[in-house]
Amino acid sequence: MNAFRNLAAVAAITWLAAVPAQAVDLHSVTFAQFTQQGTDKIAQYANTGIGNTLQIAESPAFFTVNAYGVPGSYPSVMEMQAASSALITSVGPQFEQAGWAGFIKFGDGANFLTANFANATFSFDANGGSASLISTDPADTILYSSNFLNLPGFDFRNFALAFTGLTPPFTVAANGFGSDFNANVAGSFAGSAVPEPSGWLMMLAGFGCIGLATRRRTTVQAIAA
Repeated sequence: MNAFRNLAAVAAITWLAAVPAQAVDLHSVTFAQFTQQGTDKIAQYANTGIGNTLQIAESPAFFTVNAYGVPGSYPSVMEMQAASSALITSVGPQFEQAGWAGFIKFGDGANFLTANFANATFSFDANGGSASLISTDPADTILYSSNFLNLPGFDFRNFALAFTGLTPPFTVAANGFGSDFNANVAGSFAGSAVPEPSGWLMMLAGFGCIGLATRRRTTVQAIAA
């Protein structure tokens, strides 16, 4: 029994030591969310004739911290600049526009969060009243920076922005790009970190020790019986 406990303890310590503290959670962590303050339609989607642009200019927003910082909702100023030169495509009952690149920034004297991205996809519902902008690593490029949050070196990153109350409702213009609209917006930012290959090997070795100890214990009990 004591031998089993000792081996199990060694295995557990080996596993924890091998995996960095910020890389223990293998699942996506939503570390920040935001909602706009007030009911003004702060997002402006425009047709330039050679593509579409999206702009949010220093609009008040609540920046909510869920992880990697002091939890809470902080008054913030939101900025966003993005563009795409891709044509709108029809995907079932929805419309999509790929190739969005730009930045999203929150701050209020401090840089709460900046997300630089490329290759995000806009999806519009069939009725034209709502839309979403979604980006996910590793297919897309997303970089997070903050002097307010202690963000780990995420292996995967993603964000999702929801646009509601599109006015006027979304349509496809004659030039194949999206028509102009204003909208409300909210969204979330997430990331995930995984152990490095050496960490996985140490973790598997630790579990192997536990399995060996369990088998030895079973064998000893069988002989004693």
